[in-house]
Amino acid sequence: MLSFDLERPDFGVLDGSRFRWAAFCAAITNMRACERAPDLTRNVNVEGTLALMRRLAEAGTHLVFLSSAQVFDGETPMPDESATVGPKNAYGCQKLEVERALTNEGLPGAVLRVTKVFGRRPVGVFIEWYENLRKGVTAVAATNMTVAPVTGAQVADAVIRLGSGGERGVWHLSSSDELPYYQAAVLMADICGLPRDLVLGEDVTEAQVPANFRHRYAAIDARKLALAHGVAISSAGQVLTDVFSSFRDTSPA
Repeated sequence: MLSFDLERPDFGVLDGSRFRWAAFCAAITNMRACERAPDLTRNVNVEGTLALMRRLAEAGTHLVFLSSAQVFDGETPMPDESATVGPKNAYGCQKLEVERALTNEGLPGAVLRVTKVFGRRPVGVFIEWYENLRKGVTAVAATNMTVAPVTGAQVADAVIRLGSGGERGVWHLSSSDELPYYQAAVLMADICGLPRDLVLGEDVTEAQVPANFRHRYAAIDARKLALAHGVAISSAGQVLTDVFSSFRDTSPA
């Protein structure tokens, strides 16, 4: 296994290695961090990423770049791959910059834009809700923010298909619809056997979550991937049911 630091690239570790294709998943993904330190995060998310992409492309490696639905402004429902982009935050701008460089420089590869990715354990706000409800404490969830979930396994499957197939261009992976975070929290409570009456819904304020981090419409159109590669696109409820079912037997770390 090779270790590579996008902040301080050392291409010597690649000497003697050749790869048929490579997926670029590493990034600083904390959107608040990207706003607070745009130059530092851009050095990793754009400069370091492109430097490695160019080096691998020169050696004949096909590329798959993991981008984000944050390249959109979230005001248009179900944008497809040809829809107008317009990121509202630094993270989305950084992802879009790499997308455009890949296209403009003719690098051999595909872009996969993904929505909210979930693993098999509760993280972020979900671990807070999960722990609160287990303790009999209220969990407050946003009614004016939506989530369009996909699983890490779905992302890995799509990446393998695009990489091994030598695909190019832009592709989307998303659930087929979106749910308010409040509904997602209620669903988690129901599936995990936690008290749903302790889930409270309220609109988040600008002070809590700035507007440039919020999308009115979280889902993006993934029919291209479904049609070309037979990938099943699940509803938000189906994805979250699968994810939350694993929470029941897992003690959050």
